[in-house]
Amino acid sequence: MALTHGQDELTIHPLGGLGEIGLNCMAFKAQGSTVLVDCGLMFPEDYLFGVDVVIPRFEHILAEKDKLKAVVLTHGHEDHIGALPWLLPHIDVPVYGSDFTLALVNAKLKERGIPADLRPVKPGDRVEIGPFAFNFIPVCHSIIKGYALGIETPMGRVLHTGDFKIDRNPMDGHMTDMDAIRRFAEPGVKLLLSDSTNVERDGFALTEREIMASLREIFDKARGRIIVTLFSSHIQRLQEIFDLAAACGRKVAISGKSLARNIDLARELGYLRIPAGTLLEVEETSSLPDEQVVLVVTGSQGEPLAALSRMSLDEHRQMRIKKGDLVLLSSRFIPGNVLAITKVINRLYKLGAEVLYEKVQAIHASGHAHREELRIMLEAVRPKYFVPIHGEYRHLVKHSRLAVECGVMPERAMVLEDGQPLTILSQGIRLEDAVPAERILVDGKGVGDVGQSVLKERQLLAGEGMVVVLLVIDKETGEITLGPDIVSKGFVFEQQYAHLLEDAKCVVMEEVENAPKGNIKKLKERVRMALRRFFRTVLDRDPVVVPLIIAI
Repeated sequence: MALTHGQDELTIHPLGGLGEIGLNCMAFKAQGSTVLVDCGLMFPEDYLFGVDVVIPRFEHILAEKDKLKAVVLTHGHEDHIGALPWLLPHIDVPVYGSDFTLALVNAKLKERGIPADLRPVKPGDRVEIGPFAFNFIPVCHSIIKGYALGIETPMGRVLHTGDFKIDRNPMDGHMTDMDAIRRFAEPGVKLLLSDSTNVERDGFALTEREIMASLREIFDKARGRIIVTLFSSHIQRLQEIFDLAAACGRKVAISGKSLARNIDLARELGYLRIPAGTLLEVEETSSLPDEQVVLVVTGSQGEPLAALSRMSLDEHRQMRIKKGDLVLLSSRFIPGNVLAITKVINRLYKLGAEVLYEKVQAIHASGHAHREELRIMLEAVRPKYFVPIHGEYRHLVKHSRLAVECGVMPERAMVLEDGQPLTILSQGIRLEDAVPAERILVDGKGVGDVGQSVLKERQLLAGEGMVVVLLVIDKETGEITLGPDIVSKGFVFEQQYAHLLEDAKCVVMEEVENAPKGNIKKLKERVRMALRRFFRTVLDRDPVVVPLIIAI
């Protein structure tokens, strides 16, 4: 059925993913209808003390939720599906994606008791949603069953690549279908939205076949246990590990909730084939010779509670690192996690293990296209307009420059930011007024209630600690009836600095004597300021001072 051409404009509205790696979420709007592509989260940076996850700001979508027709997912990574539990309770629309992507979504929603209308789509499917038609084109990435989206709109064709790379020698059919992309682009593409993550890396990404060859060599030479950690959603790499283990006469045991869940989902859907007798429980491996054991564990990013981190601290209940173990970190180091990962590596060496990772051995291939692959995509699609997505700001700028090299007019290669809508008209484009797109911080059950003032307090507490003053005074006379007692947390070792805390009590008593009677609020402020001056003078520290003064 041909799409109706009414109101001649298409607006794309990025809510996340432009200027950061994560939070991927973009709204497509035409003829009074909206479709949301991806709904991802981002894990907090170190300075976001206590924050669990970061999600996009959905206010704009929820304000017009009667116009929202569907959510379409490119693939199942957290930075593309992770924020759905915070959106779906407020909307009632279908969610489209591959069966594996939706299996991951369903597991996430079931944990929280959130119902959803999940509609799986197959490669090559064409689904009409309002004034749009979505064509699902397979792409190769570090998770199976990902799609690029060929979107037919009232203003022409749009291609959203999702996360992709172009594997020149694909295994098991894990490929980016460039023929399908060229067919979709043949009538002409108005706008290309393309993954920018690896635009700074020249050439091509390593192919999965090259990684397999490198892993085979490692398995053939290893004489002790092999311990592998990787992203738990990388089903293709897991298949390689199981196949190599079987070929080398080794048994595999799994440790980690996310790994076990994803393996079960992939097996149920027929995307992971484990040779008979290869998979064992962790306890069963203790009776085998080391040269017959492969352990696949969580902890590729140095997560403190993951299996590999606990093993490196010799705190895992079932597994211990042995001298002669070979540990393979078959994943990339996410920039914010480098310090945590290197600490784990150093601890593993201290326990006698050998550790191989991407920088010293070809045991991981990025799932994101390198520069030459991005060039191939641009030259295959030949878009009129280009907007780089999925990257930090410098990635977006460099990708837009590459698009110009590939023939896009400079004024048509546009770098947008979160909250900056772009409207495509029949005769040109229009930048709309930006809308608030500040990320939302989630801390426990609190969504958005942690702002800059709370973070500032947490930073102060983390940096300088806290001093609490406990004091009871007589309401009539203003004299002290109990206290002052001083308790410190994260400030000083109280036994070592007992004399200093006694001096601090004298400072408090002096303020009580000199303060106007009956004004507790004023007294609290005087005590706070006096103690801060005192601690700065004697220790050059500025803790958070909390006076608890009660008048009775």
